[in-house]
Amino acid sequence: MPGDFQDEIAFLGLENSLCLVRQPEGNGVTERFIRTQKENFLWVHTSNTVEDLRHGL
Repeated sequence: MPGDFQDEIAFLGLENSLCLVRQPEGNGVTERFIRTQKENFLWVHTSNTVEDLRHGL
């Protein structure tokens, strides 16, 4: 199973890049991208329950 994640990355056509220790900037960029995607999703979709929202995201 350790290779499953790497296999998925390759299947999706993504490039794996490792972060250096004590260099959190890369995480910040990714976290902001995900936050933006969630916010944009919420602007155009309504959900009656948290479960509906989770499933939609």
